[in-house]
Amino acid sequence: MGVVTVPEKFAQRVSERYSLTPPVDVRAMLHRYAEVIDARIPILGVDGVCLNLKTPGKKTRVVINASNPLLRRRFTEAHELGHIIIPWHKGTIVDHLDPSHHVAGDDYWTFEDEANQFAAELLMPSAWVKDAISAERDLAELHRSISSECQVSALAASRRLTTFLPRNVAFICEKGGEVEFSGKTDLTLANVPAWGSAFNRNLYEHAKRHYSASLGDRRLHWWVFPEEIAASATDERPWREILNVIVEQIGIPADDRTRFKMSVNGVLAAANSAVKRQGRHTKESVVAACLQRFNAREDLRDFAHHPLFLDFVVKRSDELTR
Repeated sequence: MGVVTVPEKFAQRVSERYSLTPPVDVRAMLHRYAEVIDARIPILGVDGVCLNLKTPGKKTRVVINASNPLLRRRFTEAHELGHIIIPWHKGTIVDHLDPSHHVAGDDYWTFEDEANQFAAELLMPSAWVKDAISAERDLAELHRSISSECQVSALAASRRLTTFLPRNVAFICEKGGEVEFSGKTDLTLANVPAWGSAFNRNLYEHAKRHYSASLGDRRLHWWVFPEEIAASATDERPWREILNVIVEQIGIPADDRTRFKMSVNGVLAAANSAVKRQGRHTKESVVAACLQRFNAREDLRDFAHHPLFLDFVVKRSDELTR
């Protein structure tokens, strides 16, 4: 986890040269390399603009969108510094920090990703984050401390933290009873709820651990899921018969039952394939993967909360691994 990229190496060199530690005075650093202007940018989604990058005879100018919150502006400043430091970023770049705008394979977005990597390393250094992880096992408290001590947004802190954590970890930032944002570490099979959906505190009933901490008006939630779950079925019927009983009892219309059962078996097949790829194909690991996969699936919530659900999963997992 946490392989150092080339842009991150550039950020590390800057930090070493100027002996930077969190919270980094990124504004002062930006003034060393460019003329900085604060202005309200009326174009939706534009966080900043970099002008005259590596242009002979011209001083680099950076415009920061003054309409954005302070912590977002700090990340934008670090992002713009990345464009200045990374040698192959040239000309004029209009910046969107929001990854939802990204188009895979586009050179522009490659530059944006690289500047984001630079900014994350500058503001939340790898060594600093790894030390914090070693000193604090509560993931919600880790999230809170990274955001507070590095003076970055809760979203930026969560993305940085997941870079260094193992699989089987998911998080939700709750605000006003809604999911402000959510995510998970690489290779984690659990589904996470959509941003803006209602927060359900009982979402991950099969998690091994749940951590929670406050950050201003937000509540940070982190879950760690087990690699394996040892469970036995108490119902003696075959899994197909159990599936039919559940589908009937949760009120799926007769015309929709075939499609619904295909959806259920699709989730199970995906979980089984993922476990195989990860090299740990046991009944217990497939059960754990299935429980992760069914979580946060609104269309399967009633199915996953039926009293016979675990019996069905255990019997199906046993067959898949035999």
